[in-house]
Amino acid sequence: MSLNDSLREIADRQAADWLIRLRETDDEAVFESFEAWVCATPENAAAWSEIAQTSHAIAAAAAVPSARRPGHGRIRQAAPGRRGRHLAAAFAACAAALFPVVAAPDAVLRLRSDYATGAQELRTVRLEDGSTVTLAPRSAVSVRYQAEQRHIDLLKGDAYFEVARNPDRPFSVTSRRIETTVLGTGFEVRSAEALVGVRHGRVKVETTAPKGSSRILTAGEIARADKTGALQLLGTDPDNVAAWTQKRLIVEAQPVSAVVDALRPWYGGVILTRGARLHTARVTGVYDLGDPVGALIAVSRANGATVQRISPWVMIISFD
Repeated sequence: MSLNDSLREIADRQAADWLIRLRETDDEAVFESFEAWVCATPENAAAWSEIAQTSHAIAAAAAVPSARRPGHGRIRQAAPGRRGRHLAAAFAACAAALFPVVAAPDAVLRLRSDYATGAQELRTVRLEDGSTVTLAPRSAVSVRYQAEQRHIDLLKGDAYFEVARNPDRPFSVTSRRIETTVLGTGFEVRSAEALVGVRHGRVKVETTAPKGSSRILTAGEIARADKTGALQLLGTDPDNVAAWTQKRLIVEAQPVSAVVDALRPWYGGVILTRGARLHTARVTGVYDLGDPVGALIAVSRANGATVQRISPWVMIISFD
């Protein structure tokens, strides 16, 4: 882990602690300390901006009445009033510093991409050769078509490809640590996991590490590249490949933290997590990506976690 990653990880934990602490106090000194913390470093500002999103979101949180959603386990809604106004004021105090931290990454990504999606957005694009690419939420691709080849860069997120066959014009996709060349197929690529899965047809998968490896995959086969360039091979029902295109999340013996990460793009706000059991508790099941809040609550309830909904945009999952 780099120094910047380490500083951001610390800031993320501190931001979660601040969010909970601020909800439980009316002490002016605590709010002053928070303002000093959030403006102290870019890492703190970025971590808080992920929680707060915008000053509007925080101000709106102050106006949301207390509620308990029936049938969804333990959920607590943020109370309105003076505390919420303090959060809005604190965020506004650093708005000028926060704006480039929040806006720059997405703005740069959209400038680099030809097609991109926002939170909760599922989009299918038909390319000039008749191929289609379906983008999961918070995903982006760059398209480079030339006379003798077709190439896609998956810049972020997950994508599913149905490729129009043309042996004279190869189709390839580059993503994190992995490059996929199509031999006539429908397949998915997941950027964060460096993963390729085949629904039908065949693909050639190559890792981009110095001592990389390659493999031909057929229907129902999955390859995941590790940091050394080695390929881990898995199998599944071909219909389960890119199940997210039908808004299904299929999980088998995955840590809660991995399931939460998979749900983040489908939720319109910020999900914060606390507790070591997030990485040790395991989850198996099928979840509805069209209802990410319900899925988060179901996963949490099954593992004894508490869910707090701070506002329509912020949720905290805590293992006591």
